[in-house]
Order: sequence, then structure tokens, then C-alpha cells
Amino acid sequence: MSKSKPKYLSVFISILLVLILSCNKIAQSNEKALQEVNPKEFKVSSNDINQIKFTEYVLSDLTEKYTIDWLKFQSLQEEINLLKKGDISFFSDDKTILKWFITDLKIEIPETLNIPAILVRLSVLEVSIFKLKSVTDLNNVEKEFLLNAIKEVLVANSNVILQMNKKFEKDSQQIEKPN
Repeated sequence: MSKSKPKYLSVFISILLVLILSCNKIAQSNEKALQEVNPKEFKVSSNDINQIKFTEYVLSDLTEKYTIDWLKFQSLQEEINLLKKGDISFFSDDKTILKWFITDLKIEIPETLNIPAILVRLSVLEVSIFKLKSVTDLNNVEKEFLLNAIKEVLVANSNVILQMNKKFEKDSQQIEKPN
């Protein structure tokens, strides 16, 4: 009888080993399948973003002078530059943090820029930022859909800059009224 115990024990250990290895392989394949179905890491490169067609406006010298102390706007422009390089981490951040940031951006607007035309453009930018945030929250989002949301943010930001430039251009014109 003592000889049959080791035989059964070795068969039992062999079966147990096969089951453990099988379960491990199944777990690994399930994990890999979940990563493929639920990719939370968005792969957008600067090359992808450079392919986006839109008119980009830059701050005029005069506009830059008036926005240099607007720290939230400067921070936003830094984040936009990172976005152009494919880094969407700021825009996929917690929604509450984004709300605070945009609220501060509007509160800190310089008095000379606090006009309806610019405030409306900032509201459009806010909506596009939250749309991008919503897209980044989706599971298994298509790259084209993500790129479209990025484009909306870039266009809205560019329109804010254009409106600020127009405001200072108009203010600097010396128009004489006829007598």
C-alpha cells in the first residue's frame, strides 16, 4: 500500500500543476484581452496632431503684453502646446480640477479683455475642453473621434487668441471722426 500512495500523490501533484499552469495562462490571456478592449492609454502622437488642418493664430505683441500676467491663460497655452505634442493628460484629468481651472481662467481675465466677444470664445473653449475630457473618459474610443475632439480644442483656443488680437488691433487704430 505504501507504494500506491506515492503513485497517486505524484499523479495528483501533476494534475494540480497542469491546472495551475492552465489557470495562469487563461488569466494572462483574459488580462490581455481586457487591455485590448479597454485601452485607457490614448496613443496620439504629435505627428497625428500635426495632420489636423486648422488656422492657428498666435498672440500679437500687443496682446502678449496684456496677457503676460494672466497666469491661468499662460498655463492653458502651455497645456495646449503639450496637447500639440500628443500629451492629453491635462485634458483627461479629473473633471473637478478642469472646472476649477476654467473658473479661475475666467475670474483672472484682465479687465481690458473682459468683453463679451472674448468671454463667448472662452465659453466655446470651455465646452470643447469638457468634450475632450468626455472623449478621454470613453472606453475603446476611436482615434479619429479623439483627434476630432482635440481639433475642436485647438480651433477654440485659436479663436480666443484671434478675438483678443482683434480687440487690441481695433483699440490701437486712430480713427478720426469727421466734423
